[in-house]
Amino acid sequence: MEKKKLWIFVAIAYGVSALMSIFLILGRSRGVDTSVLIQTQMMYPLCGVILGKLICRKEGEKLPIAGYITALVITMLMMVISVLSVFVPLDPFTVNGQEIPAWSLYSEYVIYLGSIVAYILFWICGKEKRKNSGMSHKNIKWSVVLVALFVVLYFGYLFISGYCTALVDHSNEGMDLLIKATSSPEKWIGLVTALPLTFFLSWLMFLGEEYGWRYYLQPLLQNKFGKRKGILILGLVWGLWHINIDFLYYTVEDGPQKFCQQIIVCIALGIFFGYAYMKTENIWVTVIMHFLNNNVGVLLLSDGGTGAFQNQHVSWSALPITVVSMVIYMLFILAPIYSSDEKIANGVPNTYNC
Repeated sequence: MEKKKLWIFVAIAYGVSALMSIFLILGRSRGVDTSVLIQTQMMYPLCGVILGKLICRKEGEKLPIAGYITALVITMLMMVISVLSVFVPLDPFTVNGQEIPAWSLYSEYVIYLGSIVAYILFWICGKEKRKNSGMSHKNIKWSVVLVALFVVLYFGYLFISGYCTALVDHSNEGMDLLIKATSSPEKWIGLVTALPLTFFLSWLMFLGEEYGWRYYLQPLLQNKFGKRKGILILGLVWGLWHINIDFLYYTVEDGPQKFCQQIIVCIALGIFFGYAYMKTENIWVTVIMHFLNNNVGVLLLSDGGTGAFQNQHVSWSALPITVVSMVIYMLFILAPIYSSDEKIANGVPNTYNC
């Protein structure tokens, strides 16, 4: 049954992503906005785990069926919108002076609705069902501490990356922008006011990845290969999962460079996210971290929008900078919790060594 669950997960998380890449290629060739395809892909790992749980469900096992079905339905709606966005062009909307592709806006409404409904359903399903699904709010104090630590490390990463880039490019433009943004009260007010609401309305997308990588695949790989080797393999397969996005969305001209950079980032973040998940047993912690990682920099250094990550330029010289700036996350591979020989049980570790 466990092998069957794994094959279902692989088929959905990787197989559907590969299949939908056809529409990503078509959208790129037609010159239309493909951001909805990227958002939808985030949901496939979650759906792979859910379908595995439902198909291989043990007799009498209590699961949050309504919440699971909501996530599946939202993903299906997002897939329909993704395909329509490629073949049915619509005029963009102007919101607060910013043009937003119509299909992208429609997909946001679907995610907003799904996030609200799913949260309510996971909340009212009862403690046993939340526990069986790994959706419990556990170890709150440690959770708050580690999220705060991630924020500190994230800004450390930004400044290290900015400083190294300035040295290599002999230009302070990026560093000046970072200093100006982080010293602006208006930017901080915008972050503090926008992030909580944005998270509540979009958390389902980030659960989409974290439920697959941290909740399901991390314990599986760590039990098979050990905690350190397992987390490194997880970072690698997480990075490989992004290959279509790296070549067809993040960049077109610099696909190999972006893909190598993606592997480095996923391994580094995977180490810290894995550490946080083992320490807290709380999937919400890594969902929040994933959300912050994808949104803080965009809101701080740009006006955001669906195309903020699109059409990047990545040089080979950027890879050493990525490694250096990501070391602050990679160092957590030395944490004692990664040295423990304890097996991972029921999706979480049964040791809490600091």
